[in-house]
Amino acid sequence: MAFVMISFMACKEKQSEESSCCEESACCMMHETVKEKTVVVARVAVKEGHEKEFIEIASKLVAATRAEEGCLFYTLYQSTENPSVFIIYEEYKDDEAFDIHANSAHFAAFVEATNDMMAGEPVIEQF
Repeated sequence: MAFVMISFMACKEKQSEESSCCEESACCMMHETVKEKTVVVARVAVKEGHEKEFIEIASKLVAATRAEEGCLFYTLYQSTENPSVFIIYEEYKDDEAFDIHANSAHFAAFVEATNDMMAGEPVIEQF
């Protein structure tokens, strides 16, 4: 599933002098879709007691991913309410850069190293 950013701009139609809205639309805002970049949010839960080990392994993934040419932003967050829950927020310049990351050796090594400590399947959303 993919989403695109919706940006709004002022209506390009001629506006009447009596109204700030153009006569042919309900409002003066038109939308256009723009795919600026690829954003991924991955949510994972690890088995209790594995949080520190997960962070150590994930820190290697974070460093390697940030060095990828197409990576714009890559950060690991730990829940303040449940320390066994993490999200990885990722931004790539485009879908191709994300695909390169998803097929990288360092991502495969991360999956292999953390597989047994997962408390369930990760939830991955792409925007």
